[in-house]
Amino acid sequence: MRFSNVLTPLIAFGLLASAAPTDMQRRDELAARDYTAGNGGPAGKGGKGGNSYGTGYGGNGGAGGKGGAAHSSGYGGGGGNGGKGGTNYGSGDAGWGGNGGKGGASYGSGNGGWGGNGGKGGASYGSGYGGDGGNGGKGGVAYGSGDAGDGGNGGKGGKSYGSGNGGTGGNGGKGGNSYGSGYGGYGGNAGKGGNSYGSGNGGNGGNGGKGGASYGSGVGGDGGTGGKGGASYGSGDGGDGGAAGKGGASYGSGNGGAGGDGGAGGISTGSGHGGAGGAGGTGGASYGR
Repeated sequence: MRFSNVLTPLIAFGLLASAAPTDMQRRDELAARDYTAGNGGPAGKGGKGGNSYGTGYGGNGGAGGKGGAAHSSGYGGGGGNGGKGGTNYGSGDAGWGGNGGKGGASYGSGNGGWGGNGGKGGASYGSGYGGDGGNGGKGGVAYGSGDAGDGGNGGKGGKSYGSGNGGTGGNGGKGGNSYGSGYGGYGGNAGKGGNSYGSGNGGNGGNGGKGGASYGSGVGGDGGTGGKGGASYGSGDGGDGGAAGKGGASYGSGNGGAGGDGGAGGISTGSGHGGAGGAGGTGGASYGR
């Protein structure tokens, strides 16, 4: 057998093998492909654009960031500066990643929350918007038509399950959740906002305090500085907690009493107001009128 007869098939096989795409090349080609009507996002400076698997556009990569993918008609979130954009699964747009943050995903018609500076945006499963993460904070999740609360500075935003908005987290605080048409309370400085289960708003947490919940049309009491706000079960407002105090609850149209300095406010079960607690004292209850 002549040597050239052996060499020629080997050379031809080598050329064919070198021309065939590798598995990695196939994956890269698939990742860059425009699947339907939506376009993949641009990469940015050192970033990676998001893929499009539906009619929406993939998110921009940004400077060193990663754009979110679009699986439906909404847009994937932009990556931002070193951030990661949220993924889109519905008609709403996913949240922007921000500076080192992570944008919230969108599963419905509402938009996912913005990640912020090192924060995490909340997801949206309904028509409401997910909360923004803020500076190192975490935005709340939206399950209904209301918007979830923003995280704030290291805080955590409240969730929204109905038409009301979740409360803002504040500085290391936690915003209250909303289960109805009322708003969850603001968390404050390391405080916790009260939840809202009806049309009234939950109370603000204050400085390390805890806001009172609202189950009716009245407003829950503010927590104050280390205090606890009273709950509202009717049209009256719960009492404010004050400094390390406890606000009185309201079960009717009257307001619960304020707690004061380490004191406890009186409850109200009718149209009259509960008494203020004062310094270490207990306010009188109101049962009638």
